[in-house]
Amino acid sequence: MSNDNTPETDPARILDDIEANARQTRQAMSPNQLLLFSLWGGAWVIAFIAVFLTFAPVAAPLLPRFLGVGIGVFAFLLAIVLSAVHSAKRGSGTKGPSMVEGAIYGNTFTLGIIFAGLLGWRLHAAGLDSMGLLTFALGALCLVVGVLVIAGSLIFNDRTQLIFGAWILVIGMLSLAVPAPYNLLAGAVGGLGLIVLGLLHGLKPALVAGEVVKGGHARA
Repeated sequence: MSNDNTPETDPARILDDIEANARQTRQAMSPNQLLLFSLWGGAWVIAFIAVFLTFAPVAAPLLPRFLGVGIGVFAFLLAIVLSAVHSAKRGSGTKGPSMVEGAIYGNTFTLGIIFAGLLGWRLHAAGLDSMGLLTFALGALCLVVGVLVIAGSLIFNDRTQLIFGAWILVIGMLSLAVPAPYNLLAGAVGGLGLIVLGLLHGLKPALVAGEVVKGGHARA
């Protein structure tokens, strides 16, 4: 009796090949994680150290306030622009529900950070001093980014995002345990962690990449 389930016609083998091809396509069209984590990690390190130096030493800060804040804003804006351009290039030509999901997910970050910034501004106008504002700003940033990234890890079934989000939440809690302005150094440490995560994703992906839920279907 002949066996019709040869490697070329075995349904399980065909499904595995389809899934492998789909995975390769998602990887080819997804942003370079090493680049993005290094970019954002560097932005966090530069921005938080620059702002820290506008408050420390307390008696004679090393940077003028406008310069330190300007460096921090520029670092974040540069990271936003470069990561947006890179992601757009890698995802060019793709259409469908995943593009809508990605747009909604990405814009939620922007709205969340703007909301936190406006809340901080209102608190400062109501009498919150500079040190209290530093505590709020870093804690709110970590809360928004950490929670949304963890939510994204479940949407896209991506373990790297889960690690990223958990790390940011840990940094946020650590910053609340340290008095301002030294809590800003926790933000710089958070940036170093992102760089390490990017390096691990590029060099040892099995340690940090993969599915959160085994057998789940990532959306790309």
